[in-house]
Amino acid sequence: MRALDDLSDEVLLVPLPGHTLGHAGIAVRQGDGWLLHGGDAWFYREEMRHAQRHCTPGLRFYQWMMCSDRTAWRNNQQRLRALSLQADANVTLFCSHDRRELGLLDR
Repeated sequence: MRALDDLSDEVLLVPLPGHTLGHAGIAVRQGDGWLLHGGDAWFYREEMRHAQRHCTPGLRFYQWMMCSDRTAWRNNQQRLRALSLQADANVTLFCSHDRRELGLLDR
């Protein structure tokens, strides 16, 4: 991760190669933790916060088809999944592709 120049360490650009060339997430400091938008690193809520990835067949195929580098995409998904399972990480991951997952942020 690296800070965006004019925003000190409040907003970070998180390289997440694999989905498309130059793909990245954005992390925003929120109190004593971080809110991380994973961009297109995952599309379905059960791809994160579970030890085993689960995705609907249609979305799984779409993600596979759109990847520019499948190995990098898989590796980044695994890293994000591991982060999502760390209780002490103080990072809230979300993806705006999944309406239910995005809705959890309204609480």
